[in-house]
Amino acid sequence: MTTPKNARRRILPLALLAAATTLALTACGGATGTSASGAGTVAAPTASSSGAASGAASVGASGAASAGTGAASSAGSASATPSRASTGGQGGGNGGAAVGSPISSNSGGGDASSDSYAYKHVCQAGQLSLKVSYDAQLGPTKRLIAVTDIGSKACGLSYYPVVAIDNSATVNSRTVPVETVQPKVPSGLGGAPYYALYSGRTAYAVVDLDPSHSTAGAARIYDALTVIANENLPLAEAHDTTIVEEGGGTGNPYVKSPFLGLYASSIAGAVASANPANG
Repeated sequence: MTTPKNARRRILPLALLAAATTLALTACGGATGTSASGAGTVAAPTASSSGAASGAASVGASGAASAGTGAASSAGSASATPSRASTGGQGGGNGGAAVGSPISSNSGGGDASSDSYAYKHVCQAGQLSLKVSYDAQLGPTKRLIAVTDIGSKACGLSYYPVVAIDNSATVNSRTVPVETVQPKVPSGLGGAPYYALYSGRTAYAVVDLDPSHSTAGAARIYDALTVIANENLPLAEAHDTTIVEEGGGTGNPYVKSPFLGLYASSIAGAVASANPANG
């Protein structure tokens, strides 16, 4: 969906926090990544009159990062659930393998399915189709992110998308801090810093809003999921999706210590990665 510029300003500091955990793509490709850890609850200060984000981040008592704020568009509706079939044969991403496994080399397929080409060419916003959905087979606390390369050539995604779980009532307010949580991600990332996404293929990631499945201590103030497909595109359009309690409940979902897995070539691989034990 189309997102106003001020929404991109709000999520920009979140993208910068994520991008700081990996090295920039080098001219020859295949740079070595660094270890990464997700931020906790984010309470952003009130926006300035210009609406620009502060771009600064500070660690609070709870280990949270404080990010700049702006106004965001209202959350959109959830997209249709992507096919559960594995993309198969894609030479990129962890796909359920050990966290930090480097992307394997691929010698054929030209630029459409070349890891080396993807290393050197970061995915651009117009090259990607992004969907966020609820899949009952994954459980009520998980949300599925599907990113498809709709271009004619392969490109490089970051290890994982930029995700923010928002209280939409505060996102548009000029009088209260924006209430946003950024989920933790797997630690110990290493090897190639990009997920090689081939032309026509889909990369999956799963965010678990409440991995403990416990309502004790869980917040119910969050009703929107904001996603940018690639951390290297902080000015790309953000995809906003309304989130509700699934599995027969009503109202906002329970959110407690959310966890985001790495991109994988199959839904099963993405689910396996979205395990707090990997953190």
